[in-house]
Amino acid sequence: MKKILVFVLLLLTIIPSAVSAIPHENLKAAFVRNNELWIKIKEWEMKITDSGYVRYPKWSFDGSWIAYLKSVKEGDVFDLWTYNVKTNKHYKVKENVSDNFQWSPYENKIGFQVAKNLFTINSGQLGQFIPVAKNVENFSWLPTGNGLLISTKKNPKLNSDIILSKVILRKNEKPMISHFYTINVDNDEILVSTSIFKWSNDKNWLSFLLIPTASLSADGNILSVLSSDGKTFHRVDEMLREDAWFQWAPFNSLLGYIEGTGREATITKQLKVLNAPTMENDVYTPAGFVDRDLTWQNNRTIFVSRSKENGEGILDRRPLPSLYKINLSDNKQTQVTAPPVKYGDFRPQVVKNNLIWIRTDRRNTHVLVSPTYQMNEMVWINNINIGSSYYEKWSWDEVFSLYTAR
Repeated sequence: MKKILVFVLLLLTIIPSAVSAIPHENLKAAFVRNNELWIKIKEWEMKITDSGYVRYPKWSFDGSWIAYLKSVKEGDVFDLWTYNVKTNKHYKVKENVSDNFQWSPYENKIGFQVAKNLFTINSGQLGQFIPVAKNVENFSWLPTGNGLLISTKKNPKLNSDIILSKVILRKNEKPMISHFYTINVDNDEILVSTSIFKWSNDKNWLSFLLIPTASLSADGNILSVLSSDGKTFHRVDEMLREDAWFQWAPFNSLLGYIEGTGREATITKQLKVLNAPTMENDVYTPAGFVDRDLTWQNNRTIFVSRSKENGEGILDRRPLPSLYKINLSDNKQTQVTAPPVKYGDFRPQVVKNNLIWIRTDRRNTHVLVSPTYQMNEMVWINNINIGSSYYEKWSWDEVFSLYTAR
């Protein structure tokens, strides 16, 4: 009898943890289907716009708001809108906004650009714009959420230096701007802007791209890292202009990124991992293959989207990728998905015990999910819009946003 009682108690302690790890649990996404905005929370799905052409949904830090761009039809200028998930209400924020708009990491406040003018606005005070700075090339929120880091050009010349500045937001006062770092540009260089900035999760480093003119940027940009005290700067490598292709590990200063020049995503693209403090750099893509998406599961495990390298023939008939799991400790690499013929798996993301990714045949696109601990894939969202593609580099942020707060 005592043995049976002990067994029952063990079951009661094991079952809740197993149930909490079931795929779909606590998952939340915003996505575009038929050019309209939808949301999915666990198994519940709802369309939340009825007209217009929607792109770039983005969740607020607490998951209570979605910001998105909407135009009358494809090709028109975008307006920035917000949607309150709790009240089911939409609010128009501003016209002619670029796709670089970002939520604060700690408040329901948005930073956004209209041309090169940077503004912020609080979701509770819509219509009350705060002008932050002019002539801004790019920006990101500081990890504290009390301000932003911006990049500007020293002067209009293509080879002028790039100035990084911190902007501290102050209630009822003008923002306070202070110089952070100057990126020296040689006389024979053409560098016109930066990408967004990404802070390492230990807050000791930030990574970003140095971007030349548009035609040159299509084939290569300079991945760079800068220490948070502004004392150490390195130009690391060259890569395509894709923000999702460089990501920090969850808890330290390891930076994973897809290196490689040339606009075709099917050649010379390989996963590298940089240890920022030591500047040691390791390659994890085997010869004959290319990697073109990545995500960290933990500090020692990465999922990548990998296919055979191929630079011949018609571009949209080249091999599509599968997902691989890489253990950095022993470099053990395992293929974890095998999509059907003519389908490929892109943009892996990890939320708690779930691996989420996008599967497409370049026309039909679905979102799949599986437990990370034992692959058992299932379709979570059917038939979303396909992201735009440039030489087989897909922009999935246009049509899919996974709420990733942990």
